[in-house]
Amino acid sequence: MYVEDIGEVYCKDQTIKKKVEKVRVYNKQKEETYDYITAKDIISKVLDSIDNIDVTIIGGPDVLLEIKDKESPNNILEILKILVICAILFFGSGLAIVNFYEDVEMKASIEKIHYIITGEDVENPMISTIPLSIGVGLGILTFFNRVISLSKRRRQEPGPLEIELNLYDKDMEEVIIKELKNKDKT
Repeated sequence: MYVEDIGEVYCKDQTIKKKVEKVRVYNKQKEETYDYITAKDIISKVLDSIDNIDVTIIGGPDVLLEIKDKESPNNILEILKILVICAILFFGSGLAIVNFYEDVEMKASIEKIHYIITGEDVENPMISTIPLSIGVGLGILTFFNRVISLSKRRRQEPGPLEIELNLYDKDMEEVIIKELKNKDKT
């Protein structure tokens, strides 16, 4: 693994930049695993390879390495996975909403609200149920989708799901590095 595989190199002199990018900082293992390399190790390998340069690391003190074999792309399998996940999410969220409404006796609440507004005692008032269903769908779409927004800034910022996934990835990397360091100490 080379410097260019784990980070960006910034240098005014393009020849030095290319040399630094081609410095080997990690010897690849044959098995799929996680490992880490410290910034101190990266600096020492670069300084051993190239003379008369200053190296400044921007970022954390450790770099998490995920060592993988080459994966052969299987487009049909990927599309199938996406379709299955979409179906699970669609039906799962629908069931969650239905069960929530059943728990809070939403049907009785809608009938009561309809009676208060119109004075009619109807068992399943579609005039009230349909706008509620459309409103729930639009609310979910608006909350998770920035395409509808007229603000360019709003369309560019990450959504709540992207933020949670980013936090999950960050936490997972920290835990893996911590476990690898503890394993190295023992």
